[in-house]
Amino acid sequence: MGGITKARLEAWMEEWNARITGITDRSGEAGGSICSFIEEPEAKIQEIEQRLALQLPDDLKALIRYGAVHARFDWQFPSATLSPFANASEGDLGWNLAEMEFPVFFDEDGEEREQRRYLSFHEAGNGDLLLFDLEGPSASSVVSWSHEEDEFRLLAPSLPEFFDRITQLGLIGAYGDSYEPFIGEGGLEPEGRNGRLWQAWLKDYAELNWETAKKDLKTLLRLIEMIGAEGADRREIGTLLLESYSIDDILREWTARGEEEQPVWNRRERLLLIGDVLGPAAADWTRSLWERHGRDDSSDSSVSPPPGLDAGVLHDLAAVCLPEEEGLPLVLRDIEARAAAEGRRVSPPTHSLAPFRSRRVIPWMEPHVAFPFGGWDELLAASRPEAEDLIRWLRGADAQRMAAVSAIGRLAEGELPAMLAGRNGEAERAELLRLLEELRANAVLRKEKAAISEAIAAIREA
Repeated sequence: MGGITKARLEAWMEEWNARITGITDRSGEAGGSICSFIEEPEAKIQEIEQRLALQLPDDLKALIRYGAVHARFDWQFPSATLSPFANASEGDLGWNLAEMEFPVFFDEDGEEREQRRYLSFHEAGNGDLLLFDLEGPSASSVVSWSHEEDEFRLLAPSLPEFFDRITQLGLIGAYGDSYEPFIGEGGLEPEGRNGRLWQAWLKDYAELNWETAKKDLKTLLRLIEMIGAEGADRREIGTLLLESYSIDDILREWTARGEEEQPVWNRRERLLLIGDVLGPAAADWTRSLWERHGRDDSSDSSVSPPPGLDAGVLHDLAAVCLPEEEGLPLVLRDIEARAAAEGRRVSPPTHSLAPFRSRRVIPWMEPHVAFPFGGWDELLAASRPEAEDLIRWLRGADAQRMAAVSAIGRLAEGELPAMLAGRNGEAERAELLRLLEELRANAVLRKEKAAISEAIAAIREA
C-alpha cells in the first residue's frame, strides 16, 4: 500500500463527492463537502509539530501538502429509510489536522489523564472520535473510539488504507457503532459479507427508480423501503403500488421480507411502513395481526406474531388501516388491559391515540388525567377538541384544567379560529376567557400564571 499522493487524494475526493451527490439527490437530506486549503503547508506542518511536540507521520504531512488541512464529507438517509444495518444511516468522513490533540481518557484508577498514544483528528456528532494510533505499524493506523463503551476499534492499518476502505463503504461513519457491522480483526472489511451486501444496497439506492423497479414486485418493495417517504407521500406510493399489484401479492412478498436476517428495528419499521402505504387495503392483514398478537407458537408462523410486532405497532396499524369505530376500541381496551396487568394507572398513551385524531378519545381520557399532566395535554390537542370540551375540562379537576390550558397552545394552526367560528363561537369564547381569567386569579405559581396568560392571548386572537 503506497502513501498519499496528490493524484490519489484527488481521486478519493472525486469519488467522495460523487457518492454524496448520488445519495443526497435521492434522499433530499443535507450533505456535502467542506475543504480548507492553505498556501504554506510546510509552515503549517511545523506549527502543528511544535504544538504537539511530535514529528508528524508522513501520511499526515502529505495530507496537508496535497489536500486540505481541514475537510468534511457527509450524507444522511431520511429517518424512515430501512437500510440493511440499523446504525448505517449516515456517512461522515473528516479531519482537522490543525486542531489535532491528544484526548483525555480515564485510566485504570478512574482518573482522567492525557495520553500520548492516540491523536484525535475528527469528532462525530455524538462525541465518538476518529484517532491515529501512533504506536501502530505505520504511525497512522486509524481507530474509532466509542464514548459509550470506552472502546477502541481498529479501522485500518494506515491512513491511505482507511481512505480506500471507507471509500468502498460509502463513507459510512463516524459514529462508532456505524462501523461495527463491517469490522474484522484487521479493521474494516469492504469485501466481507456485510461489506459486499452494503455496497450492493448502496448501488441500488443510487440507481433504482420507479419505472425500472415497477416491473418486479420484489424490486419495487425494495425501492419503497429505500425511499424513506413519510406521511401523505406513503399513501400516494400505496395508490401507485395497488394499481399494478393485488393486495394479496403485495402482502405476501412484503411480509416475507420481514423473515430475512436483519435488525429487529427494521422488521418493526417495515410493519409500520406496510400499514402507512396500504392503509385500509391492509385492514384484514391488520385484523390478523391483532388476533396473532400475544400467541407464542414458533412452529406455526401463520399463528405466531411476526418478528418486530409489538403493542406500539398494533396501535399504529389500527389507526391507519381500520375504521375508527373498530380500531379505536381495540386500542383503548389494550391500553387499559396493560395498565391493569401491571397494577398501575393509565399513563398518557399519546403515541397510541394521537394518530386517530379522534374526538372520541376525549371522554375516555377524562377519568385518567392526573398530575403530572404532561402527555394528556398533547393528546387533548391532537384529538380535535371542540370549545365545549375545553370548557368542560376548565371546569374540572386541577389536572384537567392545567392540561386544557396547555392544550390550547398546542392546537394545530387554524384549529382555534375554526373552533370559535360557529354559531355559538362568541359565547364559547367569552366562557373560555371567563374560566381562564378565574384560573389565573387563583394561580399561585408564576409558571402557571404565564401559561394561563398565553392561553388567554390565544383565545382572544383566534
